Amino acid sequence: NLIIKELLFLLTKELEEQRYGRNKQTTIDHSYINGGDFRKKFDCISDNLKLNRLLYSLAKQMLEHRSGTLFEDMYWIDLDTIKVVASELTSNIEEQISYSKNTIKTVQTHNNLLTIHSHPNSFPPSISDLNSNYINGYAIGIIICHDGKIYMYSVSEEINETYYGMTVAE
Repeated sequence: NLIIKELLFLLTKELEEQRYGRNKQTTIDHSYINGGDFRKKFDCISDNLKLNRLLYSLAKQMLEHRSGTLFEDMYWIDLDTIKVVASELTSNIEEQISYSKNTIKTVQTHNNLLTIHSHPNSFPPSISDLNSNYINGYAIGIIICHDGKIYMYSVSEEINETYYGMTVAE
């Protein structure tokens, strides 16, 4: 009886501690994300201190917001003004960003955009990320992973899916 009660107590405690839909594999390490080693990664992204600080702030916001989920957040930054001009923060499609009409309009009216978005499974840029960068003419893309990795990419031509599968995916 005592063993059964202890098991029930532990099971109940575990269930109470978990949010509905929480994914332990995509939960961030808060102490690392809020620590100096993670922040220092942003010091090397550009020569513009204001841009680096903005990227660090947005990265932390995305990771905190989407920790424990498979959902992604994304921001578009105008590199001429160093201001966020669009964001997608309410996606309910796992591992994908859907552009709203406002975001599409913004992307079409800005020429020097940097994108930054989260990857909950901590994977490098997908073929969709690379081709979206090229098709939309983004200056650079940055992926912030839930495990603290950061990927930067820029694409000068559309990537063939077969080529991607043979090289990048591996």
